[in-house]
Order: sequence, then C-alpha cells, then structure tokens
Amino acid sequence: MDSHERQNLRIRLNNCLETILELEQELEKLDLSRNFIAELEVLKGFMSKMEKIQVSEDEVARIESATGNFLQELKLPLAQAESDRKMFMRLQ
Repeated sequence: MDSHERQNLRIRLNNCLETILELEQELEKLDLSRNFIAELEVLKGFMSKMEKIQVSEDEVARIESATGNFLQELKLPLAQAESDRKMFMRLQ
C-alpha cells in the first residue's frame, strides 16, 4: 500500500470519527450514560494520534459500516428528542 492509499484510509477513518463527535451535544441531550459520553473523549484522544495509525481497507470499511449503523440507530431517539424539545417550547 502506498502513502496515498494510507492517507486516503486515514481520511476516511477521520471522517467517521468526526461524524460521531459532531453529534456530541445531541447525544448529551439524550441523557445517555456518562460512560458513553466518556467514550467520546477517548475518540478525541484517538484522533490526535491518527498520523501514527496503520489501518487496512477492511478495517476502515468495517468502521464506516459501524458508523452508518450507529447513525441509523440514533435517528429515532434524536428525532424524538427534537420533537419533545419543540413541544416544550410550544407549551411555554
């Protein structure tokens, strides 16, 4: 694998991690356990070491799939939280 391919894999991996971290505020509103929120901090630390990480195409594809599944699982809870927030605002 050449350096361009390795860089491409790192970019794809970084994109998955950033996608999850962008949801941090929304996830906190879902009142998830503190352990899960702490895991987001681990992800942040992991991202700072991205240049040193060696990953394969299969590993990145698996992470992309897991990220997609995670986002799919969050659709309903996040939509419900948004709906609840809107209802609360109307009641005020």
